[in-house]
Amino acid sequence: MNRKKAITIDIGTTNSKVSLFKRETGELICREIFETPKVHDDYGTLFDFDTIYKRIIMILEDYFLTFNQDIDSINISSVGEAGVLIDKTGKIVTPMIAWFDKRAEKYVTILNENQKEKIYNITGLPAHSNYSIPKISWLFDHYELTNYPYTWLNLPDLLAYKLTGTVKTEFSMASRTMALDLKNKIWSEEILDIFNLTGKVTFPDIQSSGEIVGYITANLGDLFKQNQNVTVRIAGHDHMVGALSMNLSENKMLNSTGTTEGLLTINSHLVDFNKNFSNSLSMGIFTNSSYYTLFSSMPTGGNAFDWYKKLFNLSQEDFLKDCEILNEEYLLGKRKLSEELLFVPHLNGSGAPYKFGASQAIFYGMKQTTERRDILFGVLLGLCMEMKLTASCFNMQVIDCILAIGPVIKNPLWLQMKADALNLNIEAVEVEEAVSFGALKAAYADFNRFCDYQIIKPIEQNVREFNTQFLKYQDLYDYKKDILENNYLYKLKSKTQKLDNDCFVEEVS
Repeated sequence: MNRKKAITIDIGTTNSKVSLFKRETGELICREIFETPKVHDDYGTLFDFDTIYKRIIMILEDYFLTFNQDIDSINISSVGEAGVLIDKTGKIVTPMIAWFDKRAEKYVTILNENQKEKIYNITGLPAHSNYSIPKISWLFDHYELTNYPYTWLNLPDLLAYKLTGTVKTEFSMASRTMALDLKNKIWSEEILDIFNLTGKVTFPDIQSSGEIVGYITANLGDLFKQNQNVTVRIAGHDHMVGALSMNLSENKMLNSTGTTEGLLTINSHLVDFNKNFSNSLSMGIFTNSSYYTLFSSMPTGGNAFDWYKKLFNLSQEDFLKDCEILNEEYLLGKRKLSEELLFVPHLNGSGAPYKFGASQAIFYGMKQTTERRDILFGVLLGLCMEMKLTASCFNMQVIDCILAIGPVIKNPLWLQMKADALNLNIEAVEVEEAVSFGALKAAYADFNRFCDYQIIKPIEQNVREFNTQFLKYQDLYDYKKDILENNYLYKLKSKTQKLDNDCFVEEVS
């Protein structure tokens, strides 16, 4: 039977989507969106998997009831790093810690520099509490888990297991656990040794994105029993699945915009570990497991615009109007970059190449004549300078185009300044369902959904000005880094001295 429909499940941090498509064309038939349920305990935030699962099953029942015998597959993608431990009987024995939860931070801070470097050389990831391994360590220390070994399932692995009874994972998800040997694409015993997890935890067999995990099982109910030939597949980590839908190739870089920004490239071979380690870049495996990923996030993006709007009590319409006016001035050459504010946009810490959560923003060049829109232009200029600095950590010589997705596509000024900053064409891709389309592309080799896009070309004069100002930006960045490091060392020294003094007083008494 030629089944013509496919379901995608995308479990995000804020919202989750269950969508039904015509699988050959990508035409959306129906979609249910719900806020991803979370609960809070004494330590932080958990994903409420029980509620997530019940809601998904209810939606699937509606789809199967309406389109019985015409659904071919269920394709699952989600955020990375979050998961649970199951015991030998398949019972879930721990809660699901949210990927951003910091409760496991101490398991990273106690690592020495040699251990951190070893972790990076094996997994391609900077040691961080967001990843799965520190979370697993925390779970073993806070729950009575003695019936070893337990199996770790990432969020989409767990959902696929509940639907099929088969335990599998997928490469892009596996490479976010901080447990995968990236060079050999196998689970690393060395990492388990570092975290004292040897013999306590195992991980599923790994398969490529879009491969069949299993089939809908009968024990889900009569409605599902009638659809036991429906395949279930893990598409993978949502960022990577979305990039797949954009036809990301080795000569292109993906710039994903939102509250924060991200830069992503793929390579057919592993690139320089030492350089990437020093720049705090994250390496991994793409949804097409023949390729490796290189990724960096910038903690400031759209949240800088939110800050600007709150600062001046502006509506979204006012903000867009300011951008429109500045765009006209910029295109007419009325905005000379050498005369504009320099802004280091670390409103929420800094990313590559100097990743430091306590980093703060700097404005330089304020005058009595500085007006509101001057500040906004400085914000945009700073965001583009920071992007240019982060991009310098990548091999930009092989990149001939930037694929831009997210809110930036609705901001012509930001797009033009990005093109000028990098001296590259920007392809602004208008797509709302990148993750869903990527999941369908992973499952069906013949699926190809073309998205509308516009090309923004760099302006030669502005490129020259950007390059000149970038040297000044780097100087300001380096001065700021020195201040931060010296202040941090001073505080550390003072704290150590205080501890020494306290010990001295105690000994004397």
